[in-house]
Amino acid sequence: MKKILFPTDFSATAANAFIYALHFADKLGAEITTIHAYQSPNLGRAHLPNTLLDVYESIQLETFEDYKDSIPVLRNIAEENNLSHISLYHVMREGDILPVVLNFAKANQFDMIIMGTEGTSGVAEIFVGSVAGEVMENANCPVLVVPEQAKFKGKLERIAVTTEFAEDEKKVITKVYELAKLFGANIYCIHVDVAHIENYAHRMARLQEEFADYVGIEFEVLQGLDVESTISKFVASKKVDVLAMLTHKRNFLQELFNYSMTKKMAYHLDTPVLAFQAHTLK
Repeated sequence: MKKILFPTDFSATAANAFIYALHFADKLGAEITTIHAYQSPNLGRAHLPNTLLDVYESIQLETFEDYKDSIPVLRNIAEENNLSHISLYHVMREGDILPVVLNFAKANQFDMIIMGTEGTSGVAEIFVGSVAGEVMENANCPVLVVPEQAKFKGKLERIAVTTEFAEDEKKVITKVYELAKLFGANIYCIHVDVAHIENYAHRMARLQEEFADYVGIEFEVLQGLDVESTISKFVASKKVDVLAMLTHKRNFLQELFNYSMTKKMAYHLDTPVLAFQAHTLK
């Protein structure tokens, strides 16, 4: 992972997530490209009278000046965290943030996307959603979503990764393990058993055997009545720094009737969520 894309709107939430991006870039030996999406009024520019054309261009200029003035703020954050050696590049693109980020990341073959989120709740999660949640699900590279309440404490010590015992999740465990080694972090591999089925303990034991050579990783079946709350309690009790999960592309009806657990955790936790997309795993 040598190229990190960092979408930003220069908010406090984005500034907080930028600290994570800097530390990940430092450990990965990566560069960071920030991207800011903006929208100009849809005025049919080709047929504008001169006065309105001047207004259109002045809005674009003001947007660019705001963008230019915000870049030193990011450099100051890097200096304050003793990470000014990280290579930073900055891009501004016109358009809706979701397609701008996804298309730019794919076209330029970024290895990772890191971004902040304020989350959503209730019906808004499905009908409005979160840009971060959609990026997590549809990007062609791993995405770290950092909630506004998350605070980087200088290091990553504990990473949790969820499993439903799917084959793709073994690849996720391997990728998380490589990341954990860079940070010197321990890993918890967890499964939530809401049905209290003894077979899950046996399946976890078999999974543990497959990763017997991996150092610093624990395997545990959690008992609970609800997957989301059980994971949340575990993350809080173990002081987990990052929760890693496998996610899949979903259509609207799938979202409506079987809402993505990865998105739920990203919206509701105070802990960053690292999403690996099933369609990108080799």
